[in-house]
Amino acid sequence: MSNQNKEIMLRWYDEVWNNGNENVIDEIMHPDAKAFGLGAEPLIGPPGFKPFYKAFNDSYSDINVVLDKIFTDGDYVICLCTAKATYKETGKPVNFTGTSIALMENGQIKLAWNHFDFLTLNLQTGKIKEEQLV
Repeated sequence: MSNQNKEIMLRWYDEVWNNGNENVIDEIMHPDAKAFGLGAEPLIGPPGFKPFYKAFNDSYSDINVVLDKIFTDGDYVICLCTAKATYKETGKPVNFTGTSIALMENGQIKLAWNHFDFLTLNLQTGKIKEEQLV
């Protein structure tokens, strides 16, 4: 099952993020899934995740997520990622790293813990200034 779960996560990043195929979200994300780390509260199922996905895609183009390492442990898949994109407002490239941990159930993401370096991303876009960090 570990290899199948690994392939599902590879497909998630490739099709959903790198190729912008929103329809795959409904296929791979369990209807009752909980995604942590993408907002103040968990995002529940595809209806909860899609506004985050759309907002990110509205702000960034040329999104490319590389899975630097993938580890499996039973039904868990851990992905170490490097994301690159273009910030639409300025046309400048951005890049940041992150980790996702997914609990898979029957070929779908049931729970996901996301730890992406949105601080670095927001520093690169100018949404946060370095002097605000002191």
